[in-house]
Amino acid sequence: MEQKNLIFVYGSLRQGHGNHHLLEGAYCYGTGTTVDKYAMYVVSGYPYVTSSETRYPIVGELYAIDDERLETLDRMEGHPRYYVRRETAVVVENKGYMAWMYFRDPYGVLMQTGDFNDLANIGWVKRV
Repeated sequence: MEQKNLIFVYGSLRQGHGNHHLLEGAYCYGTGTTVDKYAMYVVSGYPYVTSSETRYPIVGELYAIDDERLETLDRMEGHPRYYVRRETAVVVENKGYMAWMYFRDPYGVLMQTGDFNDLANIGWVKRV
Protein backbone atom coordinates (compact mmCIF):
# COMPACT_ATOMS: atom_id res chain seq x y z
CA MET A 1 0.00 0.00 0.00
CA GLU A 2 1.05 3.55 -0.67
CA GLN A 3 2.43 5.35 2.41
CA LYS A 4 0.86 8.68 1.53
CA ASN A 5 -0.09 10.04 4.95
CA LEU A 6 2.41 11.78 7.19
CA ILE A 7 1.71 11.51 10.91
CA PHE A 8 3.60 13.35 13.66
CA VAL A 9 3.46 11.47 16.97
CA TYR A 10 4.53 12.89 20.33
CA GLY A 11 3.40 10.42 23.02
CA SER A 12 2.61 6.74 23.37
CA LEU A 13 3.12 6.15 19.62
CA ARG A 14 6.80 7.21 19.78
CA GLN A 15 9.59 4.66 19.81
CA GLY A 16 10.03 3.07 23.21
CA HIS A 17 6.41 3.69 24.29
CA GLY A 18 3.42 1.40 24.65
CA ASN A 19 1.55 2.04 21.40
CA HIS A 20 4.55 2.23 19.07
CA HIS A 21 3.78 -1.29 17.79
CA LEU A 22 0.95 0.32 15.77
CA LEU A 23 3.64 2.01 13.65
CA GLU A 24 5.77 -1.11 13.20
CA GLY A 25 7.19 -1.20 9.67
CA ALA A 26 6.20 2.40 8.89
CA TYR A 27 8.89 4.64 7.45
CA CYS A 28 10.26 7.05 10.08
CA TYR A 29 11.69 10.36 8.87
CA GLY A 30 13.17 11.00 12.31
CA THR A 31 12.60 13.21 15.32
CA GLY A 32 11.56 16.81 14.86
CA THR A 33 9.38 19.60 16.19
CA THR A 34 6.24 21.45 15.28
CA VAL A 35 6.69 24.85 13.65
CA ASP A 36 3.90 26.36 15.72
CA LYS A 37 3.91 26.45 19.49
CA TYR A 38 1.37 24.45 21.48
CA ALA A 39 1.04 23.16 25.06
CA MET A 40 1.32 19.56 26.23
CA TYR A 41 -0.57 18.21 29.23
CA VAL A 42 -0.38 14.78 30.83
CA VAL A 43 -3.44 13.03 32.27
CA SER A 44 -3.06 9.59 33.88
CA GLY A 45 0.29 9.12 32.18
CA TYR A 46 -0.95 9.98 28.67
CA PRO A 47 -0.04 13.24 26.95
CA TYR A 48 -2.25 15.48 24.91
CA VAL A 49 -1.45 18.62 22.99
CA THR A 50 -3.80 21.58 22.96
CA SER A 51 -3.76 24.17 20.21
CA SER A 52 -5.44 26.73 22.46
CA GLU A 53 -2.16 27.63 24.20
CA THR A 54 1.08 28.72 22.53
CA ARG A 55 3.91 27.74 24.86
CA TYR A 56 6.58 25.72 22.98
CA PRO A 57 7.16 23.54 19.91
CA ILE A 58 6.16 19.90 20.39
CA VAL A 59 8.85 17.23 19.93
CA GLY A 60 7.86 14.06 18.12
CA GLU A 61 8.56 11.56 15.35
CA LEU A 62 7.36 11.79 11.75
CA TYR A 63 6.08 8.67 9.98
CA ALA A 64 4.69 7.83 6.54
CA ILE A 65 1.65 5.55 6.79
CA ASP A 66 -1.11 4.22 4.55
CA ASP A 67 -4.84 4.95 4.84
CA GLU A 68 -5.54 1.69 6.69
CA ARG A 69 -2.99 2.44 9.39
CA LEU A 70 -4.29 6.01 9.69
CA GLU A 71 -7.78 4.60 10.33
CA THR A 72 -6.31 2.30 12.99
CA LEU A 73 -4.63 5.25 14.70
CA ASP A 74 -7.84 7.29 14.47
CA ARG A 75 -9.73 4.52 16.28
CA MET A 76 -7.04 4.21 18.95
CA GLU A 77 -6.97 7.98 19.52
CA GLY A 78 -10.78 8.30 19.50
CA HIS A 79 -10.79 10.70 16.53
CA PRO A 80 -12.86 12.85 16.25
CA ARG A 81 -14.58 12.55 19.64
CA TYR A 82 -11.60 12.43 22.00
CA TYR A 83 -8.51 13.48 20.09
CA VAL A 84 -8.95 15.44 16.86
CA ARG A 85 -6.55 14.92 13.99
CA ARG A 86 -5.41 18.14 12.28
CA GLU A 87 -2.58 19.05 9.93
CA THR A 88 0.34 21.01 11.28
CA ALA A 89 3.74 22.05 9.97
CA VAL A 90 6.73 20.13 11.33
CA VAL A 91 10.48 20.24 10.78
CA VAL A 92 12.65 17.11 10.72
CA GLU A 93 16.37 17.41 9.94
CA ASN A 94 15.91 20.99 8.68
CA LYS A 95 13.21 19.99 6.18
CA GLY A 96 9.58 21.12 6.45
CA TYR A 97 6.55 18.85 6.15
CA MET A 98 2.80 19.07 6.64
CA ALA A 99 1.68 16.18 8.82
CA TRP A 100 -1.33 14.97 10.76
CA MET A 101 -1.15 15.34 14.52
CA TYR A 102 -3.65 14.53 17.27
CA PHE A 103 -4.93 17.37 19.44
CA ARG A 104 -7.22 17.43 22.44
CA ASP A 105 -8.56 20.88 22.99
CA PRO A 106 -10.60 21.72 26.06
CA TYR A 107 -14.30 22.18 25.54
CA GLY A 108 -16.22 25.17 26.80
CA VAL A 109 -14.91 28.46 28.03
CA LEU A 110 -11.76 28.88 30.10
CA MET A 111 -12.68 30.42 33.43
CA GLN A 112 -10.73 33.55 34.26
CA THR A 113 -10.93 32.57 37.93
CA GLY A 114 -11.52 29.36 39.83
CA ASP A 115 -14.95 30.50 41.03
CA PHE A 116 -17.97 29.25 39.06
CA ASN A 117 -20.08 31.98 40.68
CA ASP A 118 -18.16 34.53 38.61
CA LEU A 119 -20.19 33.39 35.60
CA ALA A 120 -23.36 34.52 37.35
CA ASN A 121 -21.78 37.92 37.99
CA ILE A 122 -21.39 38.50 34.23
CA GLY A 123 -24.81 37.04 33.38
CA TRP A 124 -23.69 33.71 31.81
CA VAL A 125 -25.56 31.55 34.30
CA LYS A 126 -28.60 32.20 36.42
CA ARG A 127 -28.43 31.67 40.15
CA VAL A 128 -31.54 30.59 42.00
